Amino acid sequence: MKFISSLIAALSITAAGSLYADDNMVSIMINKQTYQFDRPIRLSSALSIVADNGDWYWPSASAFDLSNSKAEREKEIALSEIRTLLAQFDKDSKTHEALENLYEQVASWTVSTRIDMPISYNRARLFFEDNPMFQPGKYWIRLNGRPNVVHFSGAVVKPGAYKHQSDTSVYTAVHTVKKAVDADRSHVYVIDPMGNIEEKGIAYWNLDFAQIMPGSQVYVPISSELFSDKLKQLNKRVAALAVHRVLPQ
Repeated sequence: MKFISSLIAALSITAAGSLYADDNMVSIMINKQTYQFDRPIRLSSALSIVADNGDWYWPSASAFDLSNSKAEREKEIALSEIRTLLAQFDKDSKTHEALENLYEQVASWTVSTRIDMPISYNRARLFFEDNPMFQPGKYWIRLNGRPNVVHFSGAVVKPGAYKHQSDTSVYTAVHTVKKAVDADRSHVYVIDPMGNIEEKGIAYWNLDFAQIMPGSQVYVPISSELFSDKLKQLNKRVAALAVHRVLPQ
């Protein structure tokens, strides 16, 4: 049956070297290979083409809508907010330094509008709600093996990928990474590989010992001001933008 379903999917595919297709076509790039379909196609049918081609770690799989520029717009809004805040702080202050660092990070991010749906071949075959239909447009499905890193950004001295340790709590992971002077010492944002965002406690009074998944992102916020929520709102915006990051593999 698996072979038959794969064959049926393959018969409706035309391999293409370009993402640009007619308005009525569904163009799906799976990793680096692009396929075109002349009608809407379900997730399970698209995944059947490559399901046996690798040891895929489905929790870190993701899908992006290449026809939707929302992520790029959100990135520009975040950068604009950082520029506005930079003008409000003394150039010698630690907050100004943290904002400059954050601006460099966000400016370097590659983003694409992520589709809010789980990517799992088995679940797509078993559950109708996890087997959505791709309508005409351009999409990218990104698959990879089990990650062995956690990505840190925000108010950290060296943003980037850090080796993931099994059975590691959020608290332990965060305290192995050197944070900037103006980092929030109470909370971080954890973005798991499926794109879910959670605010986690890292202070002695709100410790969160939940384990951190491989491939997750940890955004360390810049400490907020006492009488203003501008930095708090910026932190939330950047954490939300991180969902749309195209992380290095």
